[in-house]
Amino acid sequence: MAPQVRAAPRALAARLSHDFGAVDQGSTLNHQFQIRNGGATPLAITGVTLSVAGMTAKVKPEIAPGAEETLTVEWNTAGVKGAVEGTAVVEVNDPETPRLTFTMSAVVKPPIEFVPYPAVFASVYQGESARRTVRILNNRGAPLRITRLERQGEHFEAAIDAVQEGAAYELVVSVPSTVATGRYSEAVFLYTDNPKLPRMMVPVNVLVKPELYANPETVDFGQVDRAGLLRNPSMNELLTQTIMVRKRNGGFVIVNATSDLPFVSIHRTPDGGASSDAFRIEVGLVTDRLMTGSIDGSIRLVTDDPRFPEVIIPVRGQIR
Repeated sequence: MAPQVRAAPRALAARLSHDFGAVDQGSTLNHQFQIRNGGATPLAITGVTLSVAGMTAKVKPEIAPGAEETLTVEWNTAGVKGAVEGTAVVEVNDPETPRLTFTMSAVVKPPIEFVPYPAVFASVYQGESARRTVRILNNRGAPLRITRLERQGEHFEAAIDAVQEGAAYELVVSVPSTVATGRYSEAVFLYTDNPKLPRMMVPVNVLVKPELYANPETVDFGQVDRAGLLRNPSMNELLTQTIMVRKRNGGFVIVNATSDLPFVSIHRTPDGGASSDAFRIEVGLVTDRLMTGSIDGSIRLVTDDPRFPEVIIPVRGQIR
């Protein structure tokens, strides 16, 4: 007996996914998926939605009963890296299967890869030293040799070691224990033998903390809509900022917490003169005291630690 043909269109696809494996960044991936109409009336393609930038899709707008057409999906990988996945959702007039989701996946390798990150981050307490490494991998066919490096900054030392000449290098960044407290944004420049890629920059971010410090160091309320807050005071909860004040070793007491801004509220946990190695400071706005203009002031925390008797936290923003 011949199979019964449904009167409505019927969208069928033998395969809904394709994995390209490892590909070079910037290459264009191309795959063709087959869509068949197993119904008795034309299958209309009513729309195609793509999940990521760089993807395009082509397919005929209608598939005749019993016929098969090709959905061609292309993906330019210039803007992605690592394990990635993109989808093309095809909407059709099949009442039982109104959409088909086709998936393309790949591991996109950039020509030059920095592992774990294309930057160095070091956070230490004053008097501590630190050592960070970044592996630099050449994924291209031709060798790439790093011939020298140049520091831009005075708060770290740097060296480059060849793990595999032309293919893999290790950048070693050391922060001496003599660096003063502060936040430093510096860089290392790596010079190569490739005229198309003569120099690569690796940012070096160093934070040297005092034994007692606040994180983040500044309260920034951004742009505040005064009229909107007056209409809906509950929005103030979304503006509340949290500061953690920590001490490296031992406990301390926040004796007092004040601000020179009359519309700023301060709540600390634990409270009541308790000693702790960490305090949570919640900074909010007192809605009925707000005035339009710049927010430019500070919070002053007075402690019982004679070495760190106070912590000053700048407060910034704009009230419209």
